[in-house]
Amino acid sequence: MEGHISSYFVGVPGGLIMSFIAFSIVFIVIIGLMLLMMGLEHVCNAIDNVGKSKNNAAPAQKAAPAAPAAGPAPAQAAAAEDSGELLAVISAAIMAACGATARVTAFAPAKAPASTAWKNVGRLQNTEGC
Repeated sequence: MEGHISSYFVGVPGGLIMSFIAFSIVFIVIIGLMLLMMGLEHVCNAIDNVGKSKNNAAPAQKAAPAAPAAGPAPAQAAAAEDSGELLAVISAAIMAACGATARVTAFAPAKAPASTAWKNVGRLQNTEGC
């Protein structure tokens, strides 16, 4: 026996060899986790597609209702020219998400709440780092 395995990891060259081994192990584990997540994505997509194919197998059970004609939304007198178009887009998005029973009659931009002393103290404490 010439020496123990620890004799290979002495000095600067030994430290470099140990660093290379440690970094290699870390990257191998990271790549393995990445491949596991990519595989799980494919499994989840396959499970979702199985559920969709079961729903699509019986289209006679569920017929899509006809989309109601969207009437013109009332516009405010002081609204700009684009506000009618924006109201139509917002109404269409809400109707698509909530169904035909939802209606948007008016809209206004949200206003930021007024700054209070408590908010200012909180901001000051967060920026001080104490």
